[in-house]
Amino acid sequence: MKQPLTFSAELVPVAYAEALLGLAEELGVARETLFTGARVRPEILGNPNGRLSFLDFNQLAGAALQLCREPALGLVLGQRLNVSTHGILGYAVLSSANLGRALQFALKYYRVLGLAYELELAEQGDCLQLRATESFPMGPLGRFAGEGLLASFFSIARFLVGEELRGQQVGFAHSAPAYAARYADVFGVPAQFGQPCHWLSLPKAYLERPMALANPATVQMCEQQCEALLATLDVQDALLTRVRRLLLARPGDFPDLDGAARALHTSGRSLRRHLAAMGTSYQQVLDEVRKGLALQYLSTTQLPLFEIANLLGFNDPSNFRRAFKKWTGRQPGDYRSGP
Repeated sequence: MKQPLTFSAELVPVAYAEALLGLAEELGVARETLFTGARVRPEILGNPNGRLSFLDFNQLAGAALQLCREPALGLVLGQRLNVSTHGILGYAVLSSANLGRALQFALKYYRVLGLAYELELAEQGDCLQLRATESFPMGPLGRFAGEGLLASFFSIARFLVGEELRGQQVGFAHSAPAYAARYADVFGVPAQFGQPCHWLSLPKAYLERPMALANPATVQMCEQQCEALLATLDVQDALLTRVRRLLLARPGDFPDLDGAARALHTSGRSLRRHLAAMGTSYQQVLDEVRKGLALQYLSTTQLPLFEIANLLGFNDPSNFRRAFKKWTGRQPGDYRSGP
């Protein structure tokens, strides 16, 4: 039976939990202590499908953050999530003809990893930018998850290229933590914070570099296995993505919940129930889209605030300023002028 993308869906590979447990042990926290602190049974690692739920993994991650006394735990863990940790998708990436092909494969099949993100690639001049947006709100664990995702992607890209990367840039949706300087140790450059989404940018010149372990037969075999996995794991919960795309397609003219439901050929009641099962609501999704657009407008355009407010569906600029302060803790003008 297919599983929807909910907190209880067993979609997270056990290898991620094992990597987290191993790191915790190195930091002085025994496995048993972590399981007890997370209120999670050790038997979850013995699931015959080799996966655990978002809820169980998040419980383990939350306990690890509290017990390990390592605020940058996401960065440290991400550097350890190497090619082999990502299973069949990792082997496909390793066997691809070049980094560009590896990225294309990863973007096509990343859902087999049970990531709580929507990923996309976008061209930015001479660079290619990988963007990651939360599939559902992760709250306090959002920073940990975002750090782990991009640190892993960057570490693997550097490994595949076989040398230190140059010209890269990285950005995170969360605000700068107290240990912000450590991001440069991981990515080779200072990170940008308060971004519309998490992103990692690499020069296109790296994409055509041939890979030493390229093997078309292995890639084909991995693709077949990924297709089979996607057939059994319905991790492509499309409704939330369709809601976001609907809102992004109509900036300044956002529908209410019932209007969105009609456009998506469902009922308002079903849409509300579905979003609630994913730990969010229509208003939260709308606020996330508005926040993302606001950050984009403020950082990439010189539009006056009243025009940005109008584009985001606010009739009164003061309402936009209040909403932006609630989303980010800063005023729009302060954000535009920089830290």
